[in-house]
Amino acid sequence: MSHIKAKGECKTCSIRNLSIFARLPEDRFDEINCFHPSVITYDPDETIYHQNEKAKNAFTLRQGLIKLVKVLPNGKNQIVKVLRRGDLFGFDGFADENYNHMAIPLTNVEVCRLPLKELLELKKQNPEIEQTMMKRWIQHLREAEDMMVELGAKKGKERLATFLLKWCECKNSNQWIELPLSRSEIGELLGLTIETVSRFLSEWKRQEFIIEQRGSIQLVDIEGLKQAACSDGNC
Repeated sequence: MSHIKAKGECKTCSIRNLSIFARLPEDRFDEINCFHPSVITYDPDETIYHQNEKAKNAFTLRQGLIKLVKVLPNGKNQIVKVLRRGDLFGFDGFADENYNHMAIPLTNVEVCRLPLKELLELKKQNPEIEQTMMKRWIQHLREAEDMMVELGAKKGKERLATFLLKWCECKNSNQWIELPLSRSEIGELLGLTIETVSRFLSEWKRQEFIIEQRGSIQLVDIEGLKQAACSDGNC
């Protein structure tokens, strides 16, 4: 169950270098005492905000993983993005819009809740915050465009292999990486059925490309996965 852990302290925050305050000069922090963020914890599967709910706060993810889920007109859920430490989300209110999706923790998470009304005033007075936020929005837009290309140009096997390589950031073999997404959730994210996801993961385990254990994955043969991701030259 969610609860407020502490008052946010932007100047001493452990992820300040990843936040919208990353470029704010040290001496400017003493001038933003009017800003009152809160550090809040949530349990897995607890909803941080609902789709179409009025957007009153934005958030920075401090710890854990969160999925952004869009509910389609037919009632089906579609994961549109998985957030990691330092990601910003819930900024729909800046355009006077309601939240366009749900935000649901995949793990125990800790977020910094940023009141939009206060944040609007703050970024007007501090162009560094405005610039950092613009840079993040452009990054998110590019990621969304890349995902559209992935879904439209790549076959299911290529999509899944590319996802695993990006998720693990092509780190060295024999390193366990947290992957709390179920096969169904991976399918939602990549536009694949659970059967398709299961079939390819089983195939790659037989080929010793990957090893799985509950909530984690290990890339054993990165080159093998890269070949699967580029089988048609769509790299």
